[in-house]
Amino acid sequence: MHPEYTVEQWEQLSPALRSLPIGTVEAAYAILVEGRRPLELVDDFGPSLQAVQAAAKQVREIFNENRSEGQSLVPVMVWLPPELAEQIKSMAEPYEALLLGKQQAAAAIHG
Repeated sequence: MHPEYTVEQWEQLSPALRSLPIGTVEAAYAILVEGRRPLELVDDFGPSLQAVQAAAKQVREIFNENRSEGQSLVPVMVWLPPELAEQIKSMAEPYEALLLGKQQAAAAIHG
């Protein structure tokens, strides 16, 4: 299997995954970035091959949603005075709400 995403692409899009279980994210990383076959991962991540494949599918859908809007998000970690940090947090709120809303909608659709 060949990787679908580079490490850089993964890092850029990964903030959209923060509400997913860590096992889902790790299994998807192994498939989508490392290019490992889902069958290799069943012992480590899955109860079944279908569960491992579903993890990759779920992450792929989240990434595609974020890419299709022409809007990529980049994580930023900097040290700021408290008043500036509050301003930055308030600027980020609409993007976090947008991501959370998409993830909740996807969860409702996929059960």
